[in-house]
Formats: sequence, structure tokens, C-alpha cells
Amino acid sequence: MSDYISEKIIEDILSSDKTILAELLSVNPDDLSLVARQKTLESGKLDLLYLYKDELLLIELKAVDFYAKIIPQINGYFEDLEELQRQHKIISSNIKKIILVTNAKPKDIEKCKKESIQIVSYKPEFVLSRYYENFKELSYFLKIQSGDYGVVRIVLMKLTLRLLSQGKNIREISDAEGKSEKTIRNRLSVASQLNLVVKYKKEYFLTDFGNAFLEIGGEKSDDVLNDSQIELLSDFVKENPFYSPITYTISAILETVFVLAKNMYPVPKDAVKDYFVKSVGKEQTWRTDRARETATYIFSNYACELQFLAKVGNHFYITPKGIQVILLLQLNRSIKLIKSQK
Repeated sequence: MSDYISEKIIEDILSSDKTILAELLSVNPDDLSLVARQKTLESGKLDLLYLYKDELLLIELKAVDFYAKIIPQINGYFEDLEELQRQHKIISSNIKKIILVTNAKPKDIEKCKKESIQIVSYKPEFVLSRYYENFKELSYFLKIQSGDYGVVRIVLMKLTLRLLSQGKNIREISDAEGKSEKTIRNRLSVASQLNLVVKYKKEYFLTDFGNAFLEIGGEKSDDVLNDSQIELLSDFVKENPFYSPITYTISAILETVFVLAKNMYPVPKDAVKDYFVKSVGKEQTWRTDRARETATYIFSNYACELQFLAKVGNHFYITPKGIQVILLLQLNRSIKLIKSQK
């Protein structure tokens, strides 16, 4: 099996479908959050770093049987993470060391116990099969519930994230921006659904993706997203349309314009509003005209900021980047639907 499957394939699966990792570790998937993947440290690149409840899970993945050299490797990563904690660069919590291998002998397990390392044996064919079963499940994307947090533009999160990167908490960010704590929490909730932050207890921390987003911000004002930031976020949404209610709903409003364009182009805002609300199943939730207007306004803003749509007056146009998103969205969904019929 190891001749035909790489560690990267298994890592791709475990980082994209946390329910499978949760099953291997016998934990609740709802309490698992990916903090980093292939994180560069002094001693090398650690495979996976997850947050489980109040504990960091340092996971070293192998697609082979256990061998002794894994122990100093994972211990090196552990020491690097402790140093980062002392520098207040990652969450200060207990770090649990876990090694995933295809097989381990009782003596290996005992050896690792002495080093406070947990060994978990897994079968690559189980991981591959479970991923296929989950991927083909039609309900995977039908269960996603759209919702808005009153954050009318993505760029409004930029200053909030910068202040968060300086170690400020929600109250301090609220004071610095002159906004209510509820507004700041809403911005951070949207940011978490775009993989920019992760929530630990009642506090938020930037993910590696969030740090990358700020680092490429350059010297431009926090009132605008630069081209690099737009490219980073738009690629994430394009590649992960079902990552969260936010990414799903951005894709949904783009698809709304695409569908309506068959009969009218450019597409009027009022036509988008009616179809969009129905397409995401929010007729009963967004019942008033004001609620529907607000939701359409917010998510069309997001789509325009990411350059999936362009708006002139009260009409929407689909951009080349938007066409790419639509084609990938429909392709991925079609694959799921085809597999569900087998």
C-alpha cells in the first residue's frame, strides 16, 4: 500500500475532512479546528497542528510502520512549539504529541509512552474509503445554512485583524476602532468562516492563512484590499465553496447571477434578490423585504470585493474570475451528485 499512496494524500484528506481524523483519534469532530498544516519550524515542517478543546494536537503523520527516528523528530517539533508559546506566537495551552502510523508493535507503544507520545495505527484504505463516502454524500452541501452577521464588506475586517495581530483582545479592539464589541465579534465570526482566525475559548487568534493575509497587505490603507489579498481570499473561496456558510453563500449569489443571466444580462438587483433568497433556502428566515435586501447587499458586496462580480448601477455582471468559480463549483457538485447515484 505504501508504494501507491503518499503521506501527502493522507494529509490532504485529514486536513480537509476533520471527521475522519476525529474518528482515528476517537474525539468529537465539532471540537477540532485546524491551526496549521506543514508549519515551518526550526527543526523542520510539522504535518498537522490542530486545536482540540483546550489542547493543541501536534500530529506527525507517516504512511509506513512505526520506526524509532520518529520520536526525536516529533520531540523537536514539540520543543519548537513550546518556544513559540514562550514568544506568545501561538496559543498557550497543553501540547499533545501524536504519531499516526500504519502499524506499531507493543514495544513501540511502550517506548512512546515514556516520551509522552500517543501512537495511533490506521489503515490507509480506511482513510481513502471514508473520504470517498463522505465526499459523495449529497447532504454534505445541502445541510449548509446561510447566514449574515451584518458585516457589509470584507475589507472592514482588515483593521480588526491587524489589531488582533498586535495582541489586542475584543474590548481593546472595540476601543481602538470606536465600534461596539458586538460589531467586532461579528467581524471575527466572518473572519473565522474565511479561515483567517480561529477561536480558542472566548478569544480569537490569527491562523497561518490569516497571518499570510496581513503580511501581503503592504503599506496600503486598511480601507482597501490590495490585489494580493484579493487573490488570496478569492482563491480560498474558489477552492473551498463548502468550507463554511459564508463561502457557500458567496458562491450561491454568484451562481444566482449566472443562472439569471440566461434570460437577462446584465442581471437586475431585484431579480437577484428574489432568486438568491430562494436558492439558499432562507425564505422563512429572511422573510421581510428589508432582511432580503440586506442579505443580498452584503453577499453581493463580498462577491464584488473578491472580483467574482462587477456592479454598475443596479445591475450585476459576471467577471472572468467569477466564471472560473462557477465552473469549479458546478464540477465539484456534479461529481458529488454522480457518485451519490452509485
